[in-house]
Amino acid sequence: MPFVLALLLAGPLGLRTQGPLRELFLDVTGADARPIDRPELDVRWSMANTWNELMTLQRGQSFAFQELDDQADSLSVALKIPWRRRAWTSLEWKLTEHWGGWSDRPIEAWHSLIGSFNYQRAMSPRNRVRLLYEGDGGRAFAIDSPTLAPGDATVRTQVAVLEGEVAVAARFDLKLPIGSLSAAGGSGGIDAGAGVVATWPFASWGTLHALVAMSRFSPLSAPTLLQPKDWHFTFEASLEARIGETVVLLEDRVLSPLLAPGWERLPSGVGGDDALLSSGLYAGFRSHNQISAGVRRGRFSFWMSEDFTPGSNPHSVQQWLWVSNAPDIVLGLAFTQPL
Repeated sequence: MPFVLALLLAGPLGLRTQGPLRELFLDVTGADARPIDRPELDVRWSMANTWNELMTLQRGQSFAFQELDDQADSLSVALKIPWRRRAWTSLEWKLTEHWGGWSDRPIEAWHSLIGSFNYQRAMSPRNRVRLLYEGDGGRAFAIDSPTLAPGDATVRTQVAVLEGEVAVAARFDLKLPIGSLSAAGGSGGIDAGAGVVATWPFASWGTLHALVAMSRFSPLSAPTLLQPKDWHFTFEASLEARIGETVVLLEDRVLSPLLAPGWERLPSGVGGDDALLSSGLYAGFRSHNQISAGVRRGRFSFWMSEDFTPGSNPHSVQQWLWVSNAPDIVLGLAFTQPL
């Protein structure tokens, strides 16, 4: 029994990439490639602070507008059920509160303490909510007061294909549109993804996990011309290190650009490169690299995530790095119970 419990509670953090836009669509998440033999209930809370100032985009004679400023607190529930020994299926659903929150001032204080660029946060009131996504053709959402957002349901199925020193499994995920786009809870369309996960326990204290996946997104149910790309890619690597009864996790998660190319950001007239860095251009039109650090103790896991995407960026003080601020920071806590 202790071995079974250890295996059930092992594995990567299983994090999605948060943010008001990314979370509208399917996110294929990492998992241990080894099969399980008992059901598992996972309940988690996470907080994501996002800040992007108003951005105007143009493509030909068409225009689109985007502004992302909120704290999103999400409560998600996932029930994982094994079947035929080598496979399991999980059903996941989340509920998100978009609101002003409490995290703006601590983030600005941290930026001030380390001498970091503050991304023009002082231009807007602290702890407010303002989510806007619209343009020629229609509006997806316009939120300026606390809003409870029911999310889409996600069904994930994993089948073991190789059991040995290195375990390999196939993943098939499907997102069903039961959420609300107007509340920034879901895209309003069906998304599907497939991938491969691998697990290698290279030492008694350490395990490596990896994920490679491809997804197909449906357009937003709103008729706005600013839409996601059709095809998307996910890459994830995770190190799980056991120190006594505590597990430390370090993870790197990369997603391909979210929005369809061809749009150009129009200068806002003030701020120059500071305004560019404070916009949602990077979050929407460049790859997103999320680095997470977590601790697991018993059935509880805690993590923090930041977005740092390496690459030449002549507009930034750090010219080898892209930072999207969507989200700026993520904190989360999960409780996992074998049944």
